Amino acid sequence: MSERESTAPELGAKLRRTRARTGYSAVEFAKIVGWSTSKVSRIETELRGITEMDVVRYAAYCRATPDEMEDLVTRCREAEIPGFWLSRRLSALIFHEHTAVSSVSYDPIVVPELLQTESYLNALVRCHKLAARDADYQVKVHLDRQDVLRRRHFGFFIHEQALRFPVGDDRLMHDQLRKLVVLAEHPWLSIRVVPLAAGPRGAFGSEFGMFRFEGARPLVHLGHRNVGLFLEETAVVEEYQEQLASIAGVALDRGRSRELLAALANVAEEQLQQ
Repeated sequence: MSERESTAPELGAKLRRTRARTGYSAVEFAKIVGWSTSKVSRIETELRGITEMDVVRYAAYCRATPDEMEDLVTRCREAEIPGFWLSRRLSALIFHEHTAVSSVSYDPIVVPELLQTESYLNALVRCHKLAARDADYQVKVHLDRQDVLRRRHFGFFIHEQALRFPVGDDRLMHDQLRKLVVLAEHPWLSIRVVPLAAGPRGAFGSEFGMFRFEGARPLVHLGHRNVGLFLEETAVVEEYQEQLASIAGVALDRGRSRELLAALANVAEEQLQQ
């Protein structure tokens, strides 16, 4: 326990003050976050059932700083609320996903986490021999992350090899590809495929993402499973901006990408029928 003797009510008061600073009433804030007014009240008073994921989202929509978010998460842990802890990398990633005005990512091996079906996500998480409760927690957190897709623009560059990379059985891959076809129709999502036909011109290294913020510099995220790194140095960010421009120059446009996704989904469906 820290010197401030943090308790659940103290955390609730801190959250309430953070929300009040934005000028939003509890009712207005609930609509923005997508929660019920009763959930906001519960979080700001008794804190029954609040998770670190809730705290990170709350802080993000209050436009808190990363340091303020970390303080709130620490207070949540000190309150000894049951459950698993988010890794520092994951809590920071979720925070930036909610505070950025836009983001774009490149994934060369697997489908991006924000676009994965529950079955696809389960197959990836459970192949690492985690304890069942740990795996369940990771799956739930990543599924909860996908809620942010409804709130702002996201851009995804996916290499075709990631769409062909076998995860689970044919049914799982078919369902994942069909989900991508549906998501590709959403006007606020841009899904573009780097085709295998591009050959070496389509080799851009490992996965990364870039977040852009209102009134702040862009931020690059490099991540793999529970390991992640955030980069903000101007020269480094500019290199990744150039990388994204190069990827865009090779990737199929949105329409042709959706056609390729649909074709791959049809092939997967035919395989199921054999």
